[in-house]
Amino acid sequence: MTQAAVATPVQHFALQTGLSLRALVSALLGLFAFDNILFLHFCGLSLGPTIGLALLSVGAITSLCTKISAELPLVSLRTVIMAFLISVVLFALGGEGRFFYANTDWQIRDAVLRDMAANPWPFAYDIRGTAYFLRAPVGLYLLPAMLGGSAELAMLVSNALRLAILMALAWHLFKGTRERFIALAVFLLFSGWDLVGTAIYASLGGHPSWDHIEAWNIGSQYSSHVTQAFWVPQHAIAGWTCAVAFMLWRKGMVPIGVFAASIPLVAIWSPLAIMGAVPFAVFAGILALKRGVVTWNDFSLAALAFAISLPALLYLRIDAASVGMRVHSMGIAVWVLCVGLEVLPFAWPLLRESGSRRSDRPVVLLILLLLLVMPLVQVGVSVDFQMRASIMPLALLAIFFANWICELCEETPVRILGIAYALLALTLGAPTPILEVRRALVNGTSPPPRCSLAGVWNKEDGMIVPYAMYLAPVSRLPAVLGNIPVTAGRSDPQKCWDRKWVTPSAG
Repeated sequence: MTQAAVATPVQHFALQTGLSLRALVSALLGLFAFDNILFLHFCGLSLGPTIGLALLSVGAITSLCTKISAELPLVSLRTVIMAFLISVVLFALGGEGRFFYANTDWQIRDAVLRDMAANPWPFAYDIRGTAYFLRAPVGLYLLPAMLGGSAELAMLVSNALRLAILMALAWHLFKGTRERFIALAVFLLFSGWDLVGTAIYASLGGHPSWDHIEAWNIGSQYSSHVTQAFWVPQHAIAGWTCAVAFMLWRKGMVPIGVFAASIPLVAIWSPLAIMGAVPFAVFAGILALKRGVVTWNDFSLAALAFAISLPALLYLRIDAASVGMRVHSMGIAVWVLCVGLEVLPFAWPLLRESGSRRSDRPVVLLILLLLLVMPLVQVGVSVDFQMRASIMPLALLAIFFANWICELCEETPVRILGIAYALLALTLGAPTPILEVRRALVNGTSPPPRCSLAGVWNKEDGMIVPYAMYLAPVSRLPAVLGNIPVTAGRSDPQKCWDRKWVTPSAG
């Protein structure tokens, strides 16, 4: 018997053994439901009832996902494993697991994870004699913090697992190996033309950073996918989850209830990301109601997800007014450059292809409208709203752009000019994620945290983020939470890190 003949049954088994769309959707929604139930444990619910509620919630979600078609092809285990490995590499390069350099945003994030892993839940901080409770999107930390000393590695695995499931779900949005590789390449390289913007800024006498070139347009920024994964994985995962769920619904692969359920479930990860998802939910809801395709199963799944998420949603509203939302005043030149270099290069060819069988003009127009308006809204002290609420629209724009490239490759004769433009658009955007990876490789690992969140805030020079972004006075919490003991922030060492945290030039 030849080697090929022996290998064939093994290869056949690998290809035939896989995960269905139904299983993947159930797993993804179940993980986020588990986060929301685990949040109750963070607020003081004992572990036994927490586990019971988690099992009940995940089981209910799984049963409501049975309406998803089982006729679509399985995603092979080999594909899922490869997606997981790619996800591990991506998040590890962003600093998770402490294998590579972590950006300075992780000074706060490391401290939060350390506090949640080291202190019994619930806990409060002592800041100048006042007790403060951690009021932040803690979904990123809940499951990893349960593992205590292994929390950093657990965060890497947890995030990689979720992204791997998202990639396996997005596998259904493209056909064939070539298209899926194109989509992956577009996803990793997708970015605005920051290289051009940085060159313009330098020509006007500015001193831009060639290390993190997205800072060229002061007061405005649309971040690349790699930047989102490296700097703010909690926002990225939440926004990408809503984007994939929306696209699966738009292509008729899942009922609208799946997309509706995804939005409240990820709020504990990123309220900003779901702000960018709400307009798509309104669009989908109106369209589904007009078509009469909304079922009781859809209502039940959405209502269940909302009920599971309600405690977290109420928690995120505590003292939220102190963060503030306002119109972001910016010069017309800044806005024009932002739109012209970050949005239009990718939206323009999609709008020109209105007759394409892969185009979705109403959705592309909605994406364009949102990306034109988002720079004009400010939440807090920075441009976080624009950077994080835009995650879902930018992910959708990347998916449509990848679809457009795939269609160009299918045509006979091949449209050389179209492919040339697509390559140019990606090439001008690629330096942004490439420089992010470069910084991760050349700066060495960042030091582990020794201080609490309060300690980092008080000892780190240049900290401009106000307490209200992460903390709320215990006195403003609902009485149902009871008397929360102060166990964090009382005995921080003089130095929060055992060595200097490398801070590359900011320009």
